[in-house]
Amino acid sequence: MRADSHRLARLALTKMLGLFLRGVLAVAIIAAGLVVGEQLRATREQLAQGQAANAGTPIPTTQPVTPAPKPTVRVFQPQPTAPPAARTVVPTPVTTPFTGVPSVVSGSVTAGGKPVRAAQVMVYPSNSFNHGPTPMPPQSASTSTDDRGSYQVSLPPGAYRIGAFRNYNNNLADPTDGFAGVTWYGDGYTIGFGKDLVVSSNVSAADIAMLRVVKVAGRVVGRDGVGVPNARVDLSRFYGGIQFPLVPLGLAATDPSGAFNFSIAAMPLTLRAQASGPTGEAWATIDLDLRADRTDLVLTIDRGDIVSGTLRDVAGRPLPDTNFGVWSGDALVFCTSCGGSSDGAGRFMITIPNGTVHFKNWPQVGEPELSSKDYVVSGDLTLDPVLQVH
Repeated sequence: MRADSHRLARLALTKMLGLFLRGVLAVAIIAAGLVVGEQLRATREQLAQGQAANAGTPIPTTQPVTPAPKPTVRVFQPQPTAPPAARTVVPTPVTTPFTGVPSVVSGSVTAGGKPVRAAQVMVYPSNSFNHGPTPMPPQSASTSTDDRGSYQVSLPPGAYRIGAFRNYNNNLADPTDGFAGVTWYGDGYTIGFGKDLVVSSNVSAADIAMLRVVKVAGRVVGRDGVGVPNARVDLSRFYGGIQFPLVPLGLAATDPSGAFNFSIAAMPLTLRAQASGPTGEAWATIDLDLRADRTDLVLTIDRGDIVSGTLRDVAGRPLPDTNFGVWSGDALVFCTSCGGSSDGAGRFMITIPNGTVHFKNWPQVGEPELSSKDYVVSGDLTLDPVLQVH
């Protein structure tokens, strides 16, 4: 009897569970139908609005329907890898600033064994920029000699060239005591001829003896022995495979008789004379080891035509102190002895090549350009070119 009651209870429970599940399924079906019906109604209204718009009729107002939210789909995207930190490359400096204790360099400046007072001592680094005739700034140090001709500078370790200037602003001034206006340590007349002073500790004997000045004189002549006027005379010296030009003190061109006369520091050098030849440039050179005056020098060249006379204006008056050039057609005749300047009386004497030439002045600002007629030159000639406006 008790077993039957248990069986009946289980059957009742199973029946109730089935009824509950059928009710839940019915509710779900009804809800789904409502959602689908609402979506169909919204679609019909949108279609009706489009048709009404196309037909030009007013669109009926309807309550907007909020669409069901779409499910969110998460897509996995890998995170980008951060680039490595940029490296800052610091270039190695060419030179490291000196932070140690500088060395003391001292010496004396003398001329003929006597101290040179108030000489300006200039120190430059020894490098490829300071191996020419003149130094390149900036200098490493500078000072002046005292009454005993002594000087002292402080320098970091390195190689230097030291020069003593009697008059730094005008070291080519004609000396009155027979010594050069500038001399570099190691008996050099230019910085390129100087000797390196290597500083690694204190230096107490960086002495500079000013070079003596000697006179150089002579003549430039043609192969016929006639003096060549207006020839250019220059000096140079080959040193370390480089030709350094030198600046003489005095006349750097020959006078009407072909003579020259100037002064230069005593040293080995090359003397060159250059002037016009018959068809081009002509020159001659002499190598000298100057230790004393030389006034007997003769340089012989294959000279061109010597033309002399007086520059005049259209009224026949001399044109004094007039700079002029020689032209062939429209081209300036380029040669070292062609053209120049007339003297105070308008006279001139030049050496030019063979050809047909005319003379033109070099006018100053506001002055007219003047020229002469053509002249045929083939041999020595005397003429008075008339310069006028053409």
